[in-house]
Amino acid sequence: MSLSNKSYEELEKASLEWSKWHKKVIVLDEGRKATYSKLFLKHKLDTKTVIEAEHKARTDEEYTKVVEQYAEAEEQLIKARYHYNNLDKYVSLKQSELKRDLAMSTKV
Repeated sequence: MSLSNKSYEELEKASLEWSKWHKKVIVLDEGRKATYSKLFLKHKLDTKTVIEAEHKARTDEEYTKVVEQYAEAEEQLIKARYHYNNLDKYVSLKQSELKRDLAMSTKV
């Protein structure tokens, strides 16, 4: 397998990983918002002020679990994006080196 085919396959894998984590972030973000709304309404019935209901909703265990999952997905998304970008830069560097070596070999 040539370097360009292997590089393409690695970039393809990295882009699929990036898109997978991006999808998870979107789903978890919507889930986080929905959970907050549900908990806010639940706590609004038990409290006198909106601020107190917001605080109780944000400190509720159910909400904090969703936020932790969302944060983990964001972390993985960032890692996947940097992995793809690093591979892309590496492939570009290797292509430049190859062009330079070919140009030097034809001058000799």
